[in-house]
Amino acid sequence: MSKTPAAARVVAAQARAEAARANLSETIGVIQKRANPQTIASDVVATLKTRGTAVMQTAMDTAEQRPWATVAGVALTSLFLARGTISRMFRGRDKPKR
Repeated sequence: MSKTPAAARVVAAQARAEAARANLSETIGVIQKRANPQTIASDVVATLKTRGTAVMQTAMDTAEQRPWATVAGVALTSLFLARGTISRMFRGRDKPKR
């Protein structure tokens, strides 16, 4: 028996539907794997390591090219962070001891 054109179209549509289901199932599997919290955390850690390494390499290159600017930047940052302690040191000298 030969298939009618309508029957052939139905068989082709069923094959396309089965292929679409298989593709959808594969896509859902990939999404589930990527949405796993451990996978997300692992990806974030890897990204941070890569970017951190790049930033540190850039900082090291800049420090090698401009050592005085680096020293000045570190000194100013240190003074800014210690501003409270420094101001207390100088305020303490103005008060007479009893």
